[in-house]
Amino acid sequence: MMELALGFLLGIIASGIAALVYEYSTRPLLKTLVDDSGRAQGQLPNEKPHEFYHLKVRNLPAKCPLPGRKPAWSCKANIEVFNTDGSRVIQDPIPARWTSQPEPLVPVLQAGQPANLLDPAKIITGRKVDVHGHEDQQLSIAVKFDGEPECHIFSNESYQFRRWQNPAWRLEIGTYRLRITLFYERGRSQDDFELRNSGPSRDDVQLRHWTHA
Repeated sequence: MMELALGFLLGIIASGIAALVYEYSTRPLLKTLVDDSGRAQGQLPNEKPHEFYHLKVRNLPAKCPLPGRKPAWSCKANIEVFNTDGSRVIQDPIPARWTSQPEPLVPVLQAGQPANLLDPAKIITGRKVDVHGHEDQQLSIAVKFDGEPECHIFSNESYQFRRWQNPAWRLEIGTYRLRITLFYERGRSQDDFELRNSGPSRDDVQLRHWTHA
């Protein structure tokens, strides 16, 4: 009888350990990567051509023979901007914008003409997205207008400013270290990138992994 009870208890313990291992192995595990999906260029009426620059977030595959990882629910991302010496360029972290979320705008008619008004609720809701294993999610990072030396960090809050240019988020010609921190249920990840703004052309902005010592 004692052996039967002991075997039953060991079975329960083994099942619990197996469940914990499975839960740990299939937890969401996010990684921020350079976006290679193509350029995002455009032009506003009566303005110079512009371009948006992005990174992407991936829920990494699980190891075989596990089928995949669980989604990262309500993932948020922050952007921090540093000089190459580690000093802060922008003092506070910037809540990043997920491009899959709607723009924080409400279409209206003003004097019979279509216009857009800022929607504060969409600014907040646009900070979160679910990241699944089968689909990367894109993060907005910066915007630049052709022929202008500076670029600007771009987020939902940028819609409060003309041409999305928040003066406090202005980056002059130079090289910067961007730190992207992701927050999600039962997880957190952090990756650093180099943003190089080397001239007035849209071609002069480059995003790459931070490789400096």
